[in-house]
Amino acid sequence: MRIIVVIPFFPLFSCMSIEIIHVSYHRPADIRILKPCLTEWFRNPKDLNFTSPKTKYPFSFNHWVQAYYQNTDIQTLVLRSEGWIVGHVSILQYPDKSLGHIFHLFVATSHRNQGNGQKLLVVAEDIIKKEGYSFARLNVSPKNVIAKRLYESANYSQNGETHSGNVIFKKELTVS
Repeated sequence: MRIIVVIPFFPLFSCMSIEIIHVSYHRPADIRILKPCLTEWFRNPKDLNFTSPKTKYPFSFNHWVQAYYQNTDIQTLVLRSEGWIVGHVSILQYPDKSLGHIFHLFVATSHRNQGNGQKLLVVAEDIIKKEGYSFARLNVSPKNVIAKRLYESANYSQNGETHSGNVIFKKELTVS
Protein backbone atom coordinates (compact mmCIF):
# COMPACT_ATOMS: atom_id res chain seq x y z
CA MET A 1 0.00 0.00 0.00
CA ARG A 2 1.31 3.44 -0.91
CA ILE A 3 0.52 6.38 1.32
CA ILE A 4 0.76 9.80 -0.23
CA VAL A 5 0.99 12.90 1.90
CA VAL A 6 0.58 16.05 -0.15
CA ILE A 7 2.00 19.17 1.42
CA PRO A 8 1.10 22.39 -0.38
CA PHE A 9 3.96 24.81 -0.69
CA PHE A 10 3.50 28.33 -2.04
CA PRO A 11 6.66 30.25 -2.90
CA LEU A 12 6.37 33.88 -3.91
CA PHE A 13 5.84 33.55 -7.66
CA SER A 14 4.80 29.99 -8.35
CA CYS A 15 2.84 27.11 -6.92
CA MET A 16 4.73 23.93 -6.25
CA SER A 17 3.45 20.75 -4.65
CA ILE A 18 5.48 18.57 -2.38
CA GLU A 19 4.43 15.00 -1.78
CA ILE A 20 5.82 12.28 0.42
CA ILE A 21 5.24 8.71 -0.70
CA HIS A 22 6.21 5.22 0.42
CA VAL A 23 8.67 3.36 -1.77
CA SER A 24 10.22 -0.06 -1.34
CA TYR A 25 13.66 -1.46 -1.99
CA HIS A 26 11.82 -4.72 -2.72
CA ARG A 27 9.67 -3.34 -5.55
CA PRO A 28 11.42 -3.36 -8.97
CA ALA A 29 9.63 -0.21 -10.19
CA ASP A 30 10.83 1.71 -7.13
CA ILE A 31 14.37 0.35 -7.46
CA ARG A 32 14.54 1.66 -11.04
CA ILE A 33 13.77 5.14 -9.70
CA LEU A 34 15.86 5.01 -6.52
CA LYS A 35 19.07 3.69 -8.07
CA PRO A 36 19.92 6.64 -10.36
CA CYS A 37 18.66 9.13 -7.80
CA LEU A 38 20.83 7.86 -4.94
CA THR A 39 23.78 7.28 -7.25
CA GLU A 40 23.63 10.95 -8.28
CA TRP A 41 23.18 12.23 -4.71
CA PHE A 42 26.09 10.25 -3.34
CA ARG A 43 28.63 11.29 -5.96
CA ASN A 44 29.77 13.65 -3.23
CA PRO A 45 31.70 11.58 -0.65
CA LYS A 46 30.85 14.03 2.15
CA ASP A 47 27.10 13.57 1.58
CA LEU A 48 27.52 9.80 1.54
CA ASN A 49 29.60 9.83 4.73
CA PHE A 50 27.14 12.06 6.61
CA THR A 51 24.17 9.93 5.50
CA SER A 52 25.74 6.51 5.95
CA PRO A 53 29.21 6.57 7.54
CA LYS A 54 29.73 2.81 7.10
CA THR A 55 29.13 2.95 3.33
CA LYS A 56 32.36 3.15 1.37
CA TYR A 57 32.96 5.60 -1.45
CA PRO A 58 32.32 5.33 -4.37
CA PHE A 59 28.65 4.62 -3.74
CA SER A 60 27.30 1.26 -4.86
CA PHE A 61 23.51 0.97 -4.94
CA ASN A 62 23.66 -2.83 -4.80
CA HIS A 63 25.86 -2.73 -1.70
CA TRP A 64 23.50 -0.15 -0.13
CA VAL A 65 20.49 -2.43 -0.62
CA GLN A 66 22.40 -5.51 0.53
CA ALA A 67 23.76 -3.82 3.65
CA TYR A 68 20.70 -1.88 4.80
CA TYR A 69 17.48 -2.92 3.09
CA GLN A 70 17.15 -6.71 3.35
CA ASN A 71 14.67 -6.33 6.22
CA THR A 72 11.18 -6.11 4.71
CA ASP A 73 9.90 -4.29 7.83
CA ILE A 74 11.83 -1.14 6.88
CA GLN A 75 9.62 1.63 5.57
CA THR A 76 11.12 4.14 3.16
CA LEU A 77 9.63 7.49 2.22
CA VAL A 78 10.69 9.85 -0.53
CA LEU A 79 9.84 13.49 -0.87
CA ARG A 80 8.95 14.57 -4.39
CA SER A 81 8.83 18.11 -5.68
CA GLU A 82 7.27 18.65 -9.07
CA GLY A 83 7.62 14.90 -9.69
CA TRP A 84 11.36 14.74 -8.84
CA ILE A 85 12.65 12.83 -5.81
CA VAL A 86 14.43 15.36 -3.62
CA GLY A 87 14.46 13.64 -0.24
CA HIS A 88 14.64 10.21 1.39
CA VAL A 89 14.16 8.73 4.86
CA SER A 90 13.82 5.20 6.22
CA ILE A 91 12.23 3.85 9.39
CA LEU A 92 12.85 0.60 11.26
CA GLN A 93 10.41 -0.20 14.03
CA TYR A 94 11.72 -2.56 16.68
CA PRO A 95 9.50 -5.61 17.33
CA ASP A 96 9.35 -4.99 21.09
CA LYS A 97 7.66 -1.63 20.40
CA SER A 98 10.43 0.16 22.30
CA LEU A 99 11.26 2.69 19.60
CA GLY A 100 11.28 3.50 15.93
CA HIS A 101 14.69 4.12 14.39
CA ILE A 102 14.91 6.83 11.71
CA PHE A 103 17.85 6.56 9.33
CA HIS A 104 19.19 7.61 5.93
CA LEU A 105 17.49 11.01 6.07
CA PHE A 106 18.80 12.95 3.09
CA VAL A 107 17.68 15.97 1.07
CA ALA A 108 19.15 16.83 -2.34
CA THR A 109 21.49 19.81 -2.25
CA SER A 110 19.17 21.84 -4.50
CA HIS A 111 16.30 21.48 -2.00
CA ARG A 112 18.06 22.07 1.31
CA ASN A 113 17.25 24.95 3.66
CA GLN A 114 13.60 24.85 2.60
CA GLY A 115 12.21 22.76 5.46
CA ASN A 116 12.24 19.51 3.50
CA GLY A 117 14.29 17.57 6.06
CA GLN A 118 11.86 18.69 8.73
CA LYS A 119 8.88 17.55 6.60
CA LEU A 120 10.39 14.09 6.19
CA LEU A 121 11.19 13.90 9.90
CA VAL A 122 7.63 14.85 10.92
CA VAL A 123 6.04 12.27 8.62
CA ALA A 124 8.46 9.58 9.84
CA GLU A 125 7.58 10.44 13.44
CA ASP A 126 3.85 10.30 12.63
CA ILE A 127 4.24 6.79 11.20
CA ILE A 128 6.16 5.66 14.28
CA LYS A 129 3.50 7.18 16.57
CA LYS A 130 0.61 5.56 14.67
CA GLU A 131 2.27 2.17 15.11
CA GLY A 132 2.14 2.67 18.89
CA TYR A 133 5.77 3.54 19.61
CA SER A 134 6.63 6.08 22.29
CA PHE A 135 10.14 7.01 21.15
CA ALA A 136 11.99 7.85 17.94
CA ARG A 137 15.75 7.45 17.69
CA LEU A 138 18.35 8.41 15.13
CA ASN A 139 22.12 8.49 14.90
CA VAL A 140 24.18 11.30 13.43
CA SER A 141 27.84 11.92 12.74
CA PRO A 142 29.27 14.36 15.30
CA LYS A 143 30.60 16.43 12.37
CA ASN A 144 27.16 16.82 10.77
CA VAL A 145 26.34 20.12 12.47
CA ILE A 146 23.39 20.92 10.18
CA ALA A 147 21.63 17.60 10.90
CA LYS A 148 22.28 17.95 14.63
CA ARG A 149 20.71 21.41 14.53
CA LEU A 150 17.65 20.02 12.70
CA TYR A 151 17.16 17.25 15.27
CA GLU A 152 17.62 19.59 18.22
CA SER A 153 15.10 22.03 16.75
CA ALA A 154 12.66 19.09 16.48
CA ASN A 155 13.08 18.43 20.24
CA TYR A 156 15.45 15.47 20.01
CA SER A 157 18.01 15.23 22.77
CA GLN A 158 21.39 13.60 22.76
CA ASN A 159 21.17 10.18 24.36
CA GLY A 160 24.64 8.71 24.19
CA GLU A 161 26.96 7.50 21.49
CA THR A 162 27.09 4.45 19.22
CA HIS A 163 30.09 2.10 19.34
CA SER A 164 31.33 3.81 16.15
CA GLY A 165 31.19 7.30 17.68
CA ASN A 166 27.96 8.63 16.20
CA VAL A 167 25.71 10.72 18.42
CA ILE A 168 22.41 9.07 19.39
CA PHE A 169 19.39 11.37 19.43
CA LYS A 170 16.11 10.31 21.01
CA LYS A 171 12.70 11.92 21.26
CA GLU A 172 9.58 10.99 23.20
CA LEU A 173 6.60 11.05 20.86
CA THR A 174 3.45 12.35 22.47
CA VAL A 175 0.03 11.47 21.16
CA SER A 176 -1.76 14.64 20.15
